[in-house]
Amino acid sequence: MKSYNHLYENCISEENRRISLNLAKHSKRMRRIMKSRHLSDDALVALSYDWINNYENAEHVPVYIYDGITRKERVIIVPTMEELIVQHNVVNALKPMFCKGMYEHSYASLPGRGAHKGKRVIEKWIRTDAKNCKYVLKMDIRHFFDTVPHDKLKAKLRKTIHDEKMLDLLFRIIDVTDIGIPLGFYTSQWLSNWYLQGLDHYIKERLGAVHYMRYMDDMVIFGSNKKVLHQTRQAISDYLENELGLSLKDNWQIFRFSYGNDKGRDLDFMGFRFFRNRTILRKTIMYKATRKARKLSRKEKPTIHDARQMLSYLGWIDCTDTYRMYQKWIKPFVSFKQLKRKVSQHDRYDERRVYQQLVKPYSSKGG
Repeated sequence: MKSYNHLYENCISEENRRISLNLAKHSKRMRRIMKSRHLSDDALVALSYDWINNYENAEHVPVYIYDGITRKERVIIVPTMEELIVQHNVVNALKPMFCKGMYEHSYASLPGRGAHKGKRVIEKWIRTDAKNCKYVLKMDIRHFFDTVPHDKLKAKLRKTIHDEKMLDLLFRIIDVTDIGIPLGFYTSQWLSNWYLQGLDHYIKERLGAVHYMRYMDDMVIFGSNKKVLHQTRQAISDYLENELGLSLKDNWQIFRFSYGNDKGRDLDFMGFRFFRNRTILRKTIMYKATRKARKLSRKEKPTIHDARQMLSYLGWIDCTDTYRMYQKWIKPFVSFKQLKRKVSQHDRYDERRVYQQLVKPYSSKGG
């Protein structure tokens, strides 16, 4: 196993702090805070040095949200600007470790991946390898984020990271909760995927799963033999309990996958419903899209948030076989051409405003 040293030096370096700030600024919330506090990039890069060296978790009030894709209520902790910048610095310094050995078909919360890319992979599997996609094992980890044991997570980190300062900083971030890793912290999405890497390799290499995909704590395994999938499920349950201190939810399923003419069951995963010959949206997402379309039709002037949200639904619709639903329940109520124009004009306005702020000092000097 490769070990990592001198990570803290990299974390506090000016180059890392500047790169990490640019990444943190992808967050609209981050940009709003910077604007309200009148903080420049150079000022934040300078301040972040002390924030890293003297990192302390702020006091947080948990926020409850409903995740429409996984259909679960989740508790998130919203980091302060200082915490978010420090977490970006930590992750950027640790990316070589996080990415080494990462399973190729893990698709949640990773740059360049996501549900839409995972969808294309599953479609390829079920349409080119029917023999090994006869049955499906679908399962997820019980209260994953809330139950990750700190002792086991820290022990795994100690085996890999041989830099006491970096470990101390990481452990302080982890200890914002007594158990589990907090949803909402930027470090959590990376730590959670890294923590489950061993499980991914165990399923692929030891259990020999031909087609296996993980979307954070939700997993699907296709197979040709139902009995083997039952054995696989038991082995995964044992591994989770013994190695990671986690457990499978009791609602795991093994079923015959759709084999044409609506026989067998479809697979509901990552917000999609997969059939042998088509892919459609999960009903809850379709209902949300149609309700949003009707609401927009009653509005005299949709907001930029409305436009972005509806265009996001269009992205889901475009990549699935739901055109008839779109024609009947969405197209009569919404003009996507107008929404795209609204977003485009808004973005151009933002760019023009930035330009005006940049040239203002020089134009005022010129009289």
